[in-house]
Amino acid sequence: MHPTMQATTTSVPRFQIPEEVRNIAGFLGDLRRDITLRDVRSGLWYTKLLRSYLAFYEKHRSLIDTDKLSPVERDELVQKRTRRTAIRTTLAGAAAAGGVTLASIATAQSGLVAGPVVLPLAGVGMVSEMVLRSIWHLQLVCELAELHGMRVNAGRETEIIRLYALAVHAEMHQTEDDPGRGLVERVVRLQQAGGLGKLIASNLVGEMFMRNAVPFADLVMSSLRNWQLTEQVGEFVQGYASRRVTLDKAVEAVDRKSQNGDAVDLVVEGIWFIFITDGRLTGIETALLAHMMRGLETSDDLTTYFVSDEAGWLERLAQLGDDRELRELALNALHVAAQIEGPMTPQKLAILRRAAQTLGLNPPPEAVRKSEPAAPQNA
Repeated sequence: MHPTMQATTTSVPRFQIPEEVRNIAGFLGDLRRDITLRDVRSGLWYTKLLRSYLAFYEKHRSLIDTDKLSPVERDELVQKRTRRTAIRTTLAGAAAAGGVTLASIATAQSGLVAGPVVLPLAGVGMVSEMVLRSIWHLQLVCELAELHGMRVNAGRETEIIRLYALAVHAEMHQTEDDPGRGLVERVVRLQQAGGLGKLIASNLVGEMFMRNAVPFADLVMSSLRNWQLTEQVGEFVQGYASRRVTLDKAVEAVDRKSQNGDAVDLVVEGIWFIFITDGRLTGIETALLAHMMRGLETSDDLTTYFVSDEAGWLERLAQLGDDRELRELALNALHVAAQIEGPMTPQKLAILRRAAQTLGLNPPPEAVRKSEPAAPQNA
């Protein structure tokens, strides 16, 4: 062989499969062995997928020092990873829908002869897309949470399930007159019983069939729905993680100072009243309350105090004790809750003033300014 030709031949690089693809392929292989047909029928497959993925993510996570990120750098990474996931899920949705459409055409043109072959293949494509989208969404949840300082690792299955169920509206308000007590109770109860994973699984399967029910139209519906859902999940996780990290510091300070846990119960109850000042609980607010109740092991009957009238809460708050530092920490936690959730409205400031008065403390500065009477106008 000519030397020049030999050099040219040996210089051609070999094609290498990206590491991320190899890792995901290995994860899917392990997942296939872990999930049984019984899990598929019972709806436990999503819980198993989540548990396996968190262990996988902890092993293969990309280490980023979030403390050194500026807000602009963090926002850029958030947008980049959300867009990447949206593109992936959109392409996967279009591919699965295209398979369903082609299977329908082939079945019709062959006089149903091709149906037994192509329809199962289309079904496999639909299920594969559903599983891949679930994995990519879990990856997005973990990455965005950590970019906002919320550590994600194996053992946080219940929190992630709760987040995803509320983000995709698998769990939501069921009555118009309830500001959110019923929703919090269901999220906490289903979380403890493992029901949220089954609820998400049922939601995913139902949506899969709905999106692919109409050939040709499913191409548009699947693509748009996957893009929209990915942005919805990303926005929810950002809102939750940033608030949760800030609120945790304030409430955990109360927990460390409290002797019997009563102070934490009172603070969480007060946060409930702050959250409902502008109407019903949002999904993020519901997730925050459920997180604090489970993470801080509040009283089992705490939600019975989630009512619209705060008079009873103020009476119990007055019995917090003589420890001034504990009372200051409790008021600070309420102040933080009011700050992180939207603008500081007159209703929130009124709660802070009443809480400060009950605790024998000075209200936050902005509450004082808002409560001062207006200066008289010159004629």
